[in-house]
Amino acid sequence: MAVQEHFEGFDQAPDEQSRSAHKREAQALRKLVEKIADLGEQSFKKLVLDPQVKEALIIARSLKPRSDERRRQLQYVAKIQRSCEDFASLEEQVNMLGASSKEDPRTMRFEKLRENLIVGDVSVLNAVCSLIKEIDRNKLRTLVKKAKVESEGDLEASKPNSRALFKYLKSEFTKAGIDVPNELIK
Repeated sequence: MAVQEHFEGFDQAPDEQSRSAHKREAQALRKLVEKIADLGEQSFKKLVLDPQVKEALIIARSLKPRSDERRRQLQYVAKIQRSCEDFASLEEQVNMLGASSKEDPRTMRFEKLRENLIVGDVSVLNAVCSLIKEIDRNKLRTLVKKAKVESEGDLEASKPNSRALFKYLKSEFTKAGIDVPNELIK
């Protein structure tokens, strides 16, 4: 009968990253750097970046949006970023920022409306419901109530209910095809 030999190499995970995994990680970092370059000015200033990376990103932001120069500059930024710090913390920072006004100019109007709904009384909610007839009033009221409770709590914590209210308002106004009126954002 043959004796079965045991090989150490097959029982353990490989020590180094595979070539395709390395490529996927590099591609994800390039996409993240591109997303950072497209952020609005205020959001970009909030990011905590290595000075060398920030300087290269400022150059990339000044170039034409769909040019080869910008593409090459963003690849360079990704290369610098790979050597500076971990990818996860940068991705977390960008995700915490949310939508930028550069991507959607109506963003600030939706944020102001959300704040008026949270701070204001029922009249703001009634005005939104009268403006968009097919909006789910109960869902909107529940989201506002949860966001109010959340805003009274810890200021530094992430605010998922407030974000959910923002997304709901944005989707409903987009479905209705109307903009937020000036009366609701005073």
